[in-house]
Amino acid sequence: MKGRSNLLYPSERPVWRRPADASRQSVQFREQKTGFRITSQEQNAHLTPPGGPALSEELNAALVDASPHATLVAIAKTFGRRAVLASSLGLEDVVLIDLVSKLPKDERPRIITLDTGRLPAETYELFDRLEGKYGVAIEVYFPEAVSVEALVRKQGINGFYSSVEARHACCDVRKVHPLSRALQGAEAWITGLRRAQASTRGSVRKVEWDGARLKVNPLADFTLEDTWDYVRKNGVPYNALHDRGFPSIGCAPCTRAIEPGEDIRAGRWWWENPNHRECGIHTARAAAMRVSAKREIEASDPLLEKTTK
Repeated sequence: MKGRSNLLYPSERPVWRRPADASRQSVQFREQKTGFRITSQEQNAHLTPPGGPALSEELNAALVDASPHATLVAIAKTFGRRAVLASSLGLEDVVLIDLVSKLPKDERPRIITLDTGRLPAETYELFDRLEGKYGVAIEVYFPEAVSVEALVRKQGINGFYSSVEARHACCDVRKVHPLSRALQGAEAWITGLRRAQASTRGSVRKVEWDGARLKVNPLADFTLEDTWDYVRKNGVPYNALHDRGFPSIGCAPCTRAIEPGEDIRAGRWWWENPNHRECGIHTARAAAMRVSAKREIEASDPLLEKTTK
């Protein structure tokens, strides 16, 4: 159709598939019935989802006014198990787990979480409650032991308090690198980011391009009140620390209760300037690290030889 992009509209979409056999061969595409279609089957072959940044623009335009449920339905129908919900088990993430549990089982994204080794006891308790209520298996990824040992030898057990750089180094080892492993092979990464969460998240869109894959933020439009309203109406389990003045929960040493009138993320890395208080996972530097990790996979795996025409 003239006058509009031909990258996205209801029909069929070519899907990347790793060859089933172990022989050396090129990546192949096959047609799969989904809610979207990419008309150019040759662009961005290999590990990059077909369409790349252009697809993220089209999906964002299509889903900009969609509810969280409608957004997840569209992503599930398009990517299925090639989508990953990376959950910190925070308030937004338990909403997403509840929504994902209502999708058809064969279309549900994988659910993963990171155990940094320094989480509060209440977070582990919530993990058990979520798996029990929804009957889902949450995949847990841990930091590499040798990397944690090297980090502690270099900066001490609580060295992250000393500088922003030291804290980023800790986040890299305990969160950024494990997440990169968890997202290997994924075409879409689902997060609980909301624009109203912090000054660093004011420009969050419903669908973005992370440099390596689509980044989907179904709750981008939600307020904190919207989030709590969903939790209460649907009986969603949540972290007991939320009732003790902890609206945002991460690692125990990096999280404190907030005072009345403080920003909801004031308890995270409270010793830093507010403009620096961003999880290492959601930074441009971390995105570059994920791109680098994916390129290493491309270079080392003989089954992922780029298609040539």
